[in-house]
Amino acid sequence: MIRIIGVAVLAAVSWSAHPRETTTTTWTGWFSDKQCARVTPGEVPRPNGTACVKKCLADGSPAVFISEQAKAVYEVLDYASVANDVGHHVEITGEVNEKSKTVSIKSVKRLAEVPAICLPRKAVKK
Repeated sequence: MIRIIGVAVLAAVSWSAHPRETTTTTWTGWFSDKQCARVTPGEVPRPNGTACVKKCLADGSPAVFISEQAKAVYEVLDYASVANDVGHHVEITGEVNEKSKTVSIKSVKRLAEVPAICLPRKAVKK
């Protein structure tokens, strides 16, 4: 009996010493792929081109979420329908792990379709 109580106390102390690494968060932003997604410090995050992202996802690049609130990129876990929501400004709720920069998607709400995005033209050297 004492052994069982000792194990229970040890487990409780161990659990309280390691707080939850994830938090449930609701953000707005866009789905992208790890290869294309960038957030420049000090700038407002923006979506990537829809066709490019879908191609990169199909070619095996991991899916990511670009958060407007966190101004950061998080690798998407546990969301098989990500390619269907590319090209939309969305609101997601998910379990965020700041340490690993990942998010497990629990729900997605489409807010608006992303307009076509053209990449800036490269400067022509004369």
